[in-house]
Amino acid sequence: MILLTLIAILCYVLCHTFEMASFGSRVAGRITNRAALGTTLSQTVYTTADFILILFLPTLGYIVESGITINDYLIIVLAAYILTFIVSIVMIIKLNSLQQFYQVIFAKYKDNTIPIAILKSLINKKTDLNVKDCNDFTFDKVILKKTLVSSLAYLFLVTGFFNAFMLALFFPEHRLTLIQFTAAFHGFGAVIFAFYLDPMLSRSIDNYSDDIAWLKNVYSILLGRALSYFAIIILLSVFLQLRSLNILSCDYLLENNSLRLLELLCFY
Repeated sequence: MILLTLIAILCYVLCHTFEMASFGSRVAGRITNRAALGTTLSQTVYTTADFILILFLPTLGYIVESGITINDYLIIVLAAYILTFIVSIVMIIKLNSLQQFYQVIFAKYKDNTIPIAILKSLINKKTDLNVKDCNDFTFDKVILKKTLVSSLAYLFLVTGFFNAFMLALFFPEHRLTLIQFTAAFHGFGAVIFAFYLDPMLSRSIDNYSDDIAWLKNVYSILLGRALSYFAIIILLSVFLQLRSLNILSCDYLLENNSLRLLELLCFY
């Protein structure tokens, strides 16, 4: 079970790492005046994350069906979010280095397919190209409104799988139905991202008369995503702390006749 737990956590972190790394391609595309290629490569990297789900979802499903307690399940979820939050901070800080790597891929793509260009760039980053820089992250490059909207969108996008499987843990007799709610959780965030965040980012990237707004949008979206991880970490930590202080313990719920909560938190 320990091995499966590590696999589930690692898969979740890797999946979100690829998704966040895809933003570097769009930055590189804007800097090198190759926005179309940047968007295409961004989608390629983003889609790669879906392959990780092939291992992640069956592993998480087996863990849930093996009779894991709600406390142990939430500890696994908390560990996954903490590691992903750390990765998200690194991505924001190292965005310039990341987009420079994508510029190398662009250069090698001239004579290769995208997969071959990526492999060659990983093996040998040397190129005759003079890579261009983007400004590093500072808080004055963040737009509060867009950061909050991004955080709201990603609160749904990053919690979909864990929420659905948690419901399956609470109500095992309906687990097949409840797991399908992953699409519902993702749907809310996807709508916000598809109809507001992504068009806003694309419009600013295509606007070459403004060299500031597009980068602010990128950093605002990435910071909003990081804040969504942080918010979930806080909520889970508080919940687990309350459980450890016996405020939401089984004995406490029994003494206060909270029978439904007792059934959910103690019998599964």
